[in-house]
Amino acid sequence: MTNQVVKSLSVGWKRRKFDGLRNGLAAVGAAWALTEMTTAALPGAKTYLETNGSAYLWLMVIVFIGMFIASVAEPVQVTFKVPTTDTSITLKYGDLFAEPANLLIGVNEFFDGELGPAVSDKSVHGQYIVRNHGGNANVFRAAVDPALAATGATATSTGRPAQPSSAYPIGTTARVPNGPKSAFLMAMARTDSVTFKASSDVPTLWTALKGGLQAVHNYGNGELVAMPLFGNGQAGINLTPQHLLRLLTLALVDFGRNSNSQLPKQVTIVLHDRCFEELDIREIARDWKKA
Repeated sequence: MTNQVVKSLSVGWKRRKFDGLRNGLAAVGAAWALTEMTTAALPGAKTYLETNGSAYLWLMVIVFIGMFIASVAEPVQVTFKVPTTDTSITLKYGDLFAEPANLLIGVNEFFDGELGPAVSDKSVHGQYIVRNHGGNANVFRAAVDPALAATGATATSTGRPAQPSSAYPIGTTARVPNGPKSAFLMAMARTDSVTFKASSDVPTLWTALKGGLQAVHNYGNGELVAMPLFGNGQAGINLTPQHLLRLLTLALVDFGRNSNSQLPKQVTIVLHDRCFEELDIREIARDWKKA
């Protein structure tokens, strides 16, 4: 907690120190003007101020510092409404798997379940297998195969030496149980059959999100949904986290505005702490609040 506060203030100082100085001085100026009016109207207040001048100066210092910190501290969570809808989007730093919501998780087109070259245990895909299926590929497959069959999507045989060797279309989304909630596993990356390197790009991610969000709409029962910052991990997209977050938010807004679809009342995008210095979630929230 202490480290997060220090990081919040240090990053905020770099980004908004002049805003903090300006707002702090403005707050002191407003307090001073109010004091002048009060002492002019109430002689007793003037006498009290003259007697307690030191305390008053310390109060002004506290007002300045409080406003400065409020202006520069980087938030760890912001919320804004999706324009023309009744859905709210929350951007926050934390643990995706601790969210009391349905999860939308990106996987490769093979829906691989074996941790190793194809699925890193550091990726969200890999963490899901570890946390929800004990890292066991067979347990994962037992849950995913029926869910894939239920989608009606047709897999294409690729001749990949590793199993499974059949690839599903980008956007195919399997809904599997996740305790009392559901996990929606969305095909958003293509995997090299030799190196097992997963990759994606902006058009692929956009197509994947359309399929994933439609599955959430169809089978999520309107419950809250949480998702990571797609494209910022193993299947890296050549965009900065700030632009990736704007792209993801835009996809949510575009989907929510479609008359044939609807987002849940609350969508949470959970961000990794390593993005703290690269993302300005306050600016993104402010931009969408103006939209």
